[in-house]
Amino acid sequence: MSSTAKQDALPRTRKPAGRPKGTGTQRVYEKVRENILQLVLSPGADIDESSLEREYGVSRTPVREALIRLASEGLITLLPNKGARVAPLDMTDITQMFEALELASRATLRWCAERRSEDEVETIAALSDAFTAAAQAEDFGRMGELNHEFHAAIGRACGNRNIAELYESQLANSLRLARLAFAEAPADREDQAKYYAEIIRQHEDMVTAIRARDAEAADQLARKHLALFRARMMKYLARSGAGDIAFD
Repeated sequence: MSSTAKQDALPRTRKPAGRPKGTGTQRVYEKVRENILQLVLSPGADIDESSLEREYGVSRTPVREALIRLASEGLITLLPNKGARVAPLDMTDITQMFEALELASRATLRWCAERRSEDEVETIAALSDAFTAAAQAEDFGRMGELNHEFHAAIGRACGNRNIAELYESQLANSLRLARLAFAEAPADREDQAKYYAEIIRQHEDMVTAIRARDAEAADQLARKHLALFRARMMKYLARSGAGDIAFD
């Protein structure tokens, strides 16, 4: 498949299931969602609905529709008579988050391998290639976007809308957690390069398994991919700077 064809296979815009109706609603939804996933809006931050109305030139109704959609994805919390707030990242729930993500990942990849169409597998392959290119360019913002879209495309190809929506919600939470860790952890270029190289290898193996309709291999790769992410997050959570402080 040519590079031009692969670029043509990439989705032009994100199209999650059940997205809100209305142009104004959609603009607010997409931008607030992006700001939450990129940590522009930090966990626990209040969301000023009046500011959103002014910024996007819309009435209260589209803003509320967008926030209700984000709440259904677990990205914000709607507070009675107090507006909305970005959902916190509760580290005490991390074990449950990983359990839910692993189950959703395994079911999604297995069914994707069994049920995907030829067009869908080419889209997934194109996104894998695009992620590799972004990694080589060290475009970390684009990498995060493409990594999410790669997995979301697998979800859309699994043939089960309910599982795809569950997978999408778990991806959003894991992306926020990963960005929080990398934003606060000191940069280690060699370690970072090795980590992303392994992600690239695993993405390529997923494409191979999906293309071959090898559900067992896809299942094992889902486990392996989660183990890599889990180890990375545990390394971050285990860090403490207290031992480096000289009190004398």
